[in-house]
Amino acid sequence: MCYTLSSCFGVEGHMLLCLCPCRSPWFNGWGFNLPRGQSLLDKWNQVPEGIDILMTHCPPLGFRDWVPKELQRVGCVELLNTVQRRVRPKLHAFGGIHEGYGIMTDGCTTFINSSTCTISFQPTNPPIVFDLPNPSSS
Repeated sequence: MCYTLSSCFGVEGHMLLCLCPCRSPWFNGWGFNLPRGQSLLDKWNQVPEGIDILMTHCPPLGFRDWVPKELQRVGCVELLNTVQRRVRPKLHAFGGIHEGYGIMTDGCTTFINSSTCTISFQPTNPPIVFDLPNPSSS
């Protein structure tokens, strides 16, 4: 569980933002849920521009967020708009939807659902390793 405040720090020349406490759109009464709409948008509006790596609990809508049992995508549209229209990080990592484990891209951002657990809560998904090129020095 994530109980710390949001933090932003540098890692090997990249700006990394970890968003905690974890926030997600309402989903089956799990913890840290907020209603879709303005309350989530208010959280995502706190994400600064100019970061390379964004880490959240929930996925953006349409990226590794399909839940077959519910027959729907459960990602956050407010987070999607924040990522694609404003922040545009190189990498967005999340893991809240276990069924969505894997990697996708929209051509600008690479989205990684790095959930270690399967749909049955078994921690058997292998780690995902992603190399992000070092920023060029000026």
